[in-house]
Amino acid sequence: MMKTYMIVDVKKKINVLKQSHGKLITNFYFGSIDDMQKAECLENDKALVFVVQEPFRKRVYFAAADPAACSALLSQLPENSVLEYICQDNSNPFEQVFINGGMERYTRYIRITMTYSENPYMVPEAGRRKLLQEMYDPEFGEYAGEEHAVQLYQTSREVFDELCDDIFTLEKWKKIIADKECMVYYENGELIAYYVYRLEGKKFYSNLSVNRGSANYLYNLERRVFEEMWNKGIRTFYYWINEDNAKALRRGNEKVKMYMKSYHEIYNFIYIKK
Repeated sequence: MMKTYMIVDVKKKINVLKQSHGKLITNFYFGSIDDMQKAECLENDKALVFVVQEPFRKRVYFAAADPAACSALLSQLPENSVLEYICQDNSNPFEQVFINGGMERYTRYIRITMTYSENPYMVPEAGRRKLLQEMYDPEFGEYAGEEHAVQLYQTSREVFDELCDDIFTLEKWKKIIADKECMVYYENGELIAYYVYRLEGKKFYSNLSVNRGSANYLYNLERRVFEEMWNKGIRTFYYWINEDNAKALRRGNEKVKMYMKSYHEIYNFIYIKK
């Protein structure tokens, strides 16, 4: 039976497990969830599994000294619970633990981080992307206003997958807009394209984008923001991309590698309880 605890108490339970058994396998990091957040917990002598209700999904965390003990608890989770596990390599050494617990691989995201020595948009493009470069309009789009919040919220609910994508509440959209972290393009009163991003210290996070128009619309929005960040001295950029998004994986200029000081990938494996 699941019991309700605050995260502050869950953390104490994890510490007890660690003291009793040593190193644990886990997907929970201290500080990632507010201490006063409620969680529904399952536990045995060698593992703890807990579920946090997020706005649009139930998120699963675990800490275990024994893989079989972890699988036993995962098997008791409610349907459609979502578990994420991040790996440095493109294979997950604990996948069988999750499968034995009744979880199924849903998808995998790749986080790509790049640090540039020179502005990659200055590399001459070829083919179709050459036309995008020639058509670039640095004044294209505008910062989203509060009047756009409801439509951004509704469109994101339509476009993205609540089980694995960033889907923001209306309140979160209002904060994104207030922080000037969203560019939009409207045509005849209709939302055609938007781009959400965030500056994290000296790193720039390209969060999400939607484009229901020509390819140059999104190119313009992304490049406009990139140029602003570049002019502020930002040289490291990263984004997450779904491995099933073949179109996005192909997008980009292969020649920019000459301007790349470093390139790094990590992988987020996402599982669903069926």
